[in-house]
Amino acid sequence: MARVVQKKSHWAGRVRQCALSRGPGGQLGFVLLGGAEHGEFPYAGAVVAGGGEEALSEGELLLEVQGVRVSGLPRYDVLEVIRSCQEPIVVKAVRQAQ
Repeated sequence: MARVVQKKSHWAGRVRQCALSRGPGGQLGFVLLGGAEHGEFPYAGAVVAGGGEEALSEGELLLEVQGVRVSGLPRYDVLEVIRSCQEPIVVKAVRQAQ
């Protein structure tokens, strides 16, 4: 009898892209945490309310910013990539598994 193998969903299918704009103070509406210096992917920390539909959710991993892969970069390099971007800032992110 053949055994049925259940296919697990891969995280690549959950990657989403959003366009962010800076607020009046120049902030993007979330705190950047993690980074290679901590052995982690950079991820969105506390999120400011009112970021809209396009906003990142708390805990989402940042994969790309404006087409630049940031998954293996330290936090300060990710911040420099974000600072150098013109608006809207396009971010690819994925929610962490529960």
